Amino acid sequence: MPRKYYCDFCKCSFPDNATNRQKHNNGTVHKSNRQIHYDWFKDPNEFIQEQINKPPCRRYLTQGYCDYQLQCRYSHITYDPTGRLIYPPELLNWLQERQQADEAAAAEVLAATTASSKKDEKPKYRLPRGWKIRELPPSLKPPPSSQPYSYSHSGVWG
Repeated sequence: MPRKYYCDFCKCSFPDNATNRQKHNNGTVHKSNRQIHYDWFKDPNEFIQEQINKPPCRRYLTQGYCDYQLQCRYSHITYDPTGRLIYPPELLNWLQERQQADEAAAAEVLAATTASSKKDEKPKYRLPRGWKIRELPPSLKPPPSSQPYSYSHSGVWG
């Protein structure tokens, strides 16, 4: 059974051999998908500056639409009569999606930190049924409750 190669950028698979991989990696669809993926991690201000530095797209200026959208080698950012920038809808959508993704990531980090702080408050331990503290060896006895004890230095087993 031949092995399959899965491309994460294109979300497709094909028989794995050097020829197929080379054809796929040199294809325009793969290059476009790879560019989209790496653009997602750029700073939005840097991405907008790259779009501004491109020469203007004639098709977008005349027809108001370009099939290539953000992957066009020309800029779709125009200027109004006062000289202010007018961003194309696809760039505004990209910025909105990026902002939502950043907010979701920040919410996940906040949830993780609050969950870890709740864990640090005071862990509760229970002995298995039938075990008694006074019968445990000293290494297994919990620290005395009269003195505060930090569990942050204890090792994790598992």
